[in-house]
Amino acid sequence: MINRILKGYQIVEKIKDGSVGTVWRAINSKNQIFALKQISEKNGARSEKVRQFKKEASLQMKLEHRHIIRVFEYVDIPPLPFFTMEYFNSENLKYSMWYLPQRVYKAEFYILRQVAEALAYIHNQGIIHKDIKPENILVAENSEIKLIDFSLAQTKWDRLLQFGKRIEGTPLYMAPEQIRGERCDPRTDIYSLGATIYELLTKRPPFLGTTEAALLQKHLKEPAKPMRTFVKTIASELDAMVLKMLSKKPEDRFPDMTSVSYELSKWEKKATVIRLKQVEPGTNTNRPKINR
Repeated sequence: MINRILKGYQIVEKIKDGSVGTVWRAINSKNQIFALKQISEKNGARSEKVRQFKKEASLQMKLEHRHIIRVFEYVDIPPLPFFTMEYFNSENLKYSMWYLPQRVYKAEFYILRQVAEALAYIHNQGIIHKDIKPENILVAENSEIKLIDFSLAQTKWDRLLQFGKRIEGTPLYMAPEQIRGERCDPRTDIYSLGATIYELLTKRPPFLGTTEAALLQKHLKEPAKPMRTFVKTIASELDAMVLKMLSKKPEDRFPDMTSVSYELSKWEKKATVIRLKQVEPGTNTNRPKINR
Protein backbone atom coordinates (compact mmCIF):
# COMPACT_ATOMS: atom_id res chain seq x y z
CA MET A 1 0.00 0.00 0.00
CA ILE A 2 2.91 2.40 0.64
CA ASN A 3 3.13 4.98 -2.19
CA ARG A 4 -0.12 3.73 -3.71
CA ILE A 5 -2.47 6.52 -4.81
CA LEU A 6 -6.16 6.27 -3.87
CA LYS A 7 -8.38 8.87 -5.54
CA GLY A 8 -5.72 11.56 -5.29
CA TYR A 9 -4.31 10.55 -1.89
CA GLN A 10 -0.83 9.02 -1.77
CA ILE A 11 -0.28 6.53 1.04
CA VAL A 12 2.87 7.40 2.98
CA GLU A 13 2.88 5.08 6.00
CA LYS A 14 0.66 2.92 8.20
CA ILE A 15 -0.50 4.54 11.43
CA LYS A 16 -2.36 1.58 12.91
CA ASP A 17 -4.53 -1.46 12.27
CA GLY A 18 -7.89 -1.53 14.02
CA SER A 19 -10.93 -3.78 14.30
CA VAL A 20 -12.69 -1.93 11.46
CA GLY A 21 -9.79 -1.22 9.14
CA THR A 22 -6.40 0.41 8.74
CA VAL A 23 -5.46 4.04 9.28
CA TRP A 24 -2.76 5.43 6.98
CA ARG A 25 -0.92 8.72 6.75
CA ALA A 26 -1.47 10.16 3.30
CA ILE A 27 -0.80 13.32 1.30
CA ASN A 28 -2.71 14.97 -1.54
CA SER A 29 -1.45 16.81 -4.63
CA LYS A 30 -0.96 19.96 -2.53
CA ASN A 31 1.28 18.03 -0.14
CA GLN A 32 -1.30 18.38 2.65
CA ILE A 33 -1.22 15.62 5.26
CA PHE A 34 -4.29 13.55 6.10
CA ALA A 35 -5.17 10.43 8.08
CA LEU A 36 -6.95 7.96 5.80
CA LYS A 37 -9.08 5.19 7.29
CA GLN A 38 -9.78 2.30 4.94
CA ILE A 39 -12.09 -0.60 5.75
CA SER A 40 -10.43 -4.01 6.00
CA GLU A 41 -10.89 -6.70 3.36
CA LYS A 42 -12.79 -8.84 5.87
CA ASN A 43 -15.25 -6.05 6.69
CA GLY A 44 -15.39 -4.79 3.10
CA ALA A 45 -16.89 -8.11 2.06
CA ARG A 46 -19.83 -7.64 4.46
CA SER A 47 -22.49 -5.17 3.38
CA GLU A 48 -23.58 -4.50 6.97
CA LYS A 49 -20.02 -3.54 7.97
CA VAL A 50 -19.69 -1.27 4.94
CA ARG A 51 -22.94 0.49 5.91
CA GLN A 52 -21.66 0.97 9.45
CA PHE A 53 -18.35 2.30 8.10
CA LYS A 54 -20.14 4.85 5.92
CA LYS A 55 -22.37 5.82 8.83
CA GLU A 56 -19.31 6.41 11.03
CA ALA A 57 -17.88 8.78 8.44
CA SER A 58 -21.19 10.57 7.84
CA LEU A 59 -21.81 11.08 11.54
CA GLN A 60 -18.30 12.38 12.22
CA MET A 61 -18.39 14.77 9.25
CA LYS A 62 -21.18 16.64 11.05
CA LEU A 63 -19.12 17.19 14.19
CA GLU A 64 -17.05 20.33 14.64
CA HIS A 65 -15.20 20.48 17.93
CA ARG A 66 -11.58 21.24 18.70
CA HIS A 67 -11.21 17.98 20.63
CA ILE A 68 -12.79 15.66 18.04
CA ILE A 69 -10.98 14.45 14.93
CA ARG A 70 -12.53 16.02 11.83
CA VAL A 71 -13.65 13.81 8.94
CA PHE A 72 -13.53 15.53 5.55
CA GLU A 73 -14.53 13.11 2.81
CA TYR A 74 -15.98 9.64 2.31
CA VAL A 75 -14.72 7.94 -0.85
CA ASP A 76 -16.86 5.03 -1.99
CA ILE A 77 -14.47 2.93 -4.03
CA PRO A 78 -15.33 -0.78 -4.00
CA PRO A 79 -14.39 -3.11 -2.54
CA LEU A 80 -12.58 -1.06 0.13
CA PRO A 81 -14.01 2.45 0.70
CA PHE A 82 -12.16 4.94 2.86
CA PHE A 83 -12.60 8.32 4.49
CA THR A 84 -10.12 11.10 5.15
CA MET A 85 -9.54 12.82 8.48
CA GLU A 86 -7.37 15.57 9.87
CA TYR A 87 -3.89 14.35 10.74
CA PHE A 88 -3.09 14.84 14.44
CA ASN A 89 0.51 14.19 15.44
CA SER A 90 -0.04 12.26 18.65
CA GLU A 91 -0.10 8.96 20.52
CA ASN A 92 -3.07 7.41 22.27
CA LEU A 93 -3.53 7.94 26.00
CA LYS A 94 -2.84 4.29 26.86
CA TYR A 95 0.54 4.44 25.15
CA SER A 96 1.30 7.90 26.50
CA MET A 97 0.68 7.04 30.15
CA TRP A 98 3.27 4.27 29.97
CA TYR A 99 5.79 5.34 27.36
CA LEU A 100 5.43 9.16 27.09
CA PRO A 101 4.68 10.21 30.68
CA GLN A 102 5.79 13.78 29.99
CA ARG A 103 2.53 14.22 28.02
CA VAL A 104 0.50 13.18 31.06
CA TYR A 105 2.50 14.37 34.09
CA LYS A 106 0.78 17.38 35.70
CA ALA A 107 -1.74 17.37 32.84
CA GLU A 108 -4.03 14.51 33.94
CA PHE A 109 -7.06 16.67 34.60
CA TYR A 110 -6.39 19.00 31.69
CA ILE A 111 -6.51 15.94 29.42
CA LEU A 112 -9.61 14.53 31.08
CA ARG A 113 -11.47 17.83 31.02
CA GLN A 114 -10.88 18.08 27.27
CA VAL A 115 -12.36 14.59 26.84
CA ALA A 116 -15.39 15.52 28.95
CA GLU A 117 -15.92 18.70 26.92
CA ALA A 118 -15.86 16.72 23.67
CA LEU A 119 -18.35 14.22 25.07
CA ALA A 120 -20.63 16.96 26.40
CA TYR A 121 -20.66 18.41 22.88
CA ILE A 122 -21.67 15.15 21.16
CA HIS A 123 -24.26 14.41 23.87
CA ASN A 124 -25.83 17.78 23.12
CA GLN A 125 -26.05 16.61 19.50
CA GLY A 126 -27.97 13.51 20.63
CA ILE A 127 -24.96 11.22 20.06
CA ILE A 128 -23.26 8.81 22.45
CA HIS A 129 -19.81 7.41 21.73
CA LYS A 130 -20.12 3.96 23.36
CA ASP A 131 -16.39 3.16 23.18
CA ILE A 132 -14.60 5.59 25.45
CA LYS A 133 -11.22 4.16 26.45
CA PRO A 134 -7.60 5.37 26.61
CA GLU A 135 -6.88 3.99 23.12
CA ASN A 136 -9.55 6.28 21.62
CA ILE A 137 -8.07 9.45 23.10
CA LEU A 138 -5.14 10.90 21.18
CA VAL A 139 -2.66 13.05 23.14
CA ALA A 140 -0.29 15.49 21.46
CA GLU A 141 3.07 16.61 22.82
CA ASN A 142 1.46 19.68 24.41
CA SER A 143 -1.21 17.48 26.09
CA GLU A 144 -3.98 18.62 23.74
CA ILE A 145 -6.36 15.77 22.88
CA LYS A 146 -8.61 14.56 20.09
CA LEU A 147 -11.37 11.98 20.50
CA ILE A 148 -11.47 9.32 17.77
CA ASP A 149 -13.32 6.19 16.58
CA PHE A 150 -17.07 6.70 16.30
CA SER A 151 -17.64 3.22 14.86
CA LEU A 152 -20.02 2.28 17.72
CA ALA A 153 -21.59 5.71 18.14
CA GLN A 154 -25.37 5.97 18.26
CA THR A 155 -27.70 8.86 17.51
CA LYS A 156 -30.91 9.37 19.48
CA TRP A 157 -32.80 7.83 16.54
CA ASP A 158 -30.60 4.71 16.63
CA ARG A 159 -31.52 4.28 20.27
CA LEU A 160 -35.23 4.92 19.77
CA LEU A 161 -35.37 2.39 16.94
CA GLN A 162 -33.33 -0.26 18.74
CA PHE A 163 -35.17 -3.54 19.16
CA GLY A 164 -33.76 -6.35 21.24
CA LYS A 165 -30.31 -6.53 22.77
CA ARG A 166 -27.32 -4.78 21.26
CA ILE A 167 -24.11 -5.82 23.00
CA GLU A 168 -21.00 -4.00 21.76
CA GLY A 169 -18.06 -2.19 23.29
CA THR A 170 -14.67 -2.82 24.89
CA PRO A 171 -15.01 -5.14 27.94
CA LEU A 172 -12.57 -3.27 30.19
CA TYR A 173 -14.66 -0.10 29.98
CA MET A 174 -18.26 -1.22 29.31
CA ALA A 175 -21.10 0.02 31.49
CA PRO A 176 -23.48 -2.57 32.99
CA GLU A 177 -26.39 -1.53 30.75
CA GLN A 178 -24.10 -1.87 27.73
CA ILE A 179 -23.15 -5.39 28.77
CA ARG A 180 -26.81 -6.33 29.14
CA GLY A 181 -27.51 -5.02 25.63
CA GLU A 182 -29.96 -2.40 26.88
CA ARG A 183 -30.53 1.03 25.39
CA CYS A 184 -27.69 3.34 26.35
CA ASP A 185 -27.62 7.07 27.03
CA PRO A 186 -24.96 9.70 27.88
CA ARG A 187 -24.50 8.15 31.32
CA THR A 188 -23.03 5.11 29.55
CA ASP A 189 -20.15 7.30 28.36
CA ILE A 190 -19.84 8.68 31.90
CA TYR A 191 -19.19 5.14 33.18
CA SER A 192 -16.59 4.44 30.49
CA LEU A 193 -14.86 7.76 31.16
CA GLY A 194 -14.85 6.87 34.86
CA ALA A 195 -13.08 3.60 34.02
CA THR A 196 -10.60 5.55 31.90
CA ILE A 197 -9.91 8.04 34.71
CA TYR A 198 -9.45 5.16 37.14
CA GLU A 199 -6.84 3.59 34.87
CA LEU A 200 -5.03 6.87 34.21
CA LEU A 201 -4.69 7.62 37.92
CA THR A 202 -3.89 4.10 39.18
CA LYS A 203 -2.26 2.49 36.12
CA ARG A 204 -4.84 -0.31 36.21
CA PRO A 205 -8.46 -0.59 35.04
CA PRO A 206 -11.18 -0.82 37.71
CA PHE A 207 -11.83 -4.49 36.95
CA LEU A 208 -9.71 -7.38 35.71
CA GLY A 209 -10.75 -10.95 34.97
CA THR A 210 -9.12 -14.18 33.86
CA THR A 211 -11.78 -14.45 31.14
CA GLU A 212 -13.95 -11.91 29.34
CA ALA A 213 -17.06 -13.40 30.96
CA ALA A 214 -15.53 -13.02 34.44
CA LEU A 215 -14.55 -9.43 33.68
CA LEU A 216 -18.06 -8.52 32.51
CA GLN A 217 -19.59 -10.07 35.61
CA LYS A 218 -17.44 -7.79 37.76
CA HIS A 219 -18.74 -4.75 35.86
CA LEU A 220 -22.27 -6.00 36.49
CA LYS A 221 -22.04 -6.97 40.15
CA GLU A 222 -18.80 -6.00 41.90
CA PRO A 223 -18.23 -2.48 43.27
CA ALA A 224 -14.97 -0.92 42.12
CA LYS A 225 -12.31 -0.72 44.81
CA PRO A 226 -11.40 2.82 45.87
CA MET A 227 -8.44 4.15 43.89
CA ARG A 228 -6.72 4.82 47.21
CA THR A 229 -6.37 1.04 47.52
CA PHE A 230 -3.66 1.29 44.88
CA VAL A 231 -2.46 4.91 45.12
CA LYS A 232 -2.52 6.24 48.67
CA THR A 233 -2.00 9.87 47.64
CA ILE A 234 -5.31 10.16 45.80
CA ALA A 235 -7.68 12.50 47.60
CA SER A 236 -10.80 10.88 49.04
CA GLU A 237 -13.03 13.45 47.29
CA LEU A 238 -11.52 12.53 43.93
CA ASP A 239 -11.99 8.86 44.73
CA ALA A 240 -15.66 9.49 45.50
CA MET A 241 -16.15 11.34 42.21
CA VAL A 242 -14.74 8.50 40.09
CA LEU A 243 -16.63 5.83 42.04
CA LYS A 244 -19.83 7.81 41.45
CA MET A 245 -19.10 7.70 37.70
CA LEU A 246 -18.68 3.93 38.05
CA SER A 247 -22.03 3.37 39.77
CA LYS A 248 -23.84 0.27 38.52
CA LYS A 249 -27.12 2.13 38.05
CA PRO A 250 -27.09 5.02 35.53
CA GLU A 251 -29.29 7.13 37.82
CA ASP A 252 -26.59 6.98 40.53
CA ARG A 253 -23.96 8.54 38.24
CA PHE A 254 -23.63 12.23 37.38
CA PRO A 255 -26.68 13.42 35.42
CA ASP A 256 -24.68 14.60 32.41
CA MET A 257 -21.17 15.10 31.06
CA THR A 258 -21.27 18.85 31.69
CA SER A 259 -21.39 18.07 35.42
CA VAL A 260 -18.38 15.77 35.03
CA SER A 261 -16.48 18.44 33.11
CA TYR A 262 -17.18 20.95 35.89
CA GLU A 263 -15.87 18.54 38.54
CA LEU A 264 -12.73 17.83 36.52
CA SER A 265 -12.10 21.55 36.02
CA LYS A 266 -12.06 21.97 39.81
CA TRP A 267 -9.39 19.28 40.14
CA GLU A 268 -7.41 20.84 37.33
CA LYS A 269 -7.20 24.11 39.27
CA LYS A 270 -6.29 22.65 42.67
CA ALA A 271 -2.72 23.46 43.71
CA THR A 272 -2.59 20.33 45.89
CA VAL A 273 -3.90 17.97 43.22
CA ILE A 274 -2.56 14.42 43.42
CA ARG A 275 0.57 13.64 41.45
CA LEU A 276 1.41 10.08 40.54
CA LYS A 277 4.79 8.44 40.33
CA GLN A 278 5.18 8.55 36.58
CA VAL A 279 6.81 5.72 34.68
CA GLU A 280 9.96 6.98 33.00
CA PRO A 281 10.75 5.44 29.61
CA GLY A 282 13.13 2.54 29.93
CA THR A 283 12.91 2.25 33.73
CA ASN A 284 10.02 -0.18 34.14
CA THR A 285 10.25 -3.69 32.75
CA ASN A 286 6.61 -4.39 33.64
CA ARG A 287 5.16 -1.92 31.16
CA PRO A 288 2.47 -3.56 29.04
CA LYS A 289 2.81 -3.97 25.30
CA ILE A 290 0.40 -1.45 23.82
CA ASN A 291 -0.81 -1.02 20.26
CA ARG A 292 -0.10 2.55 19.16
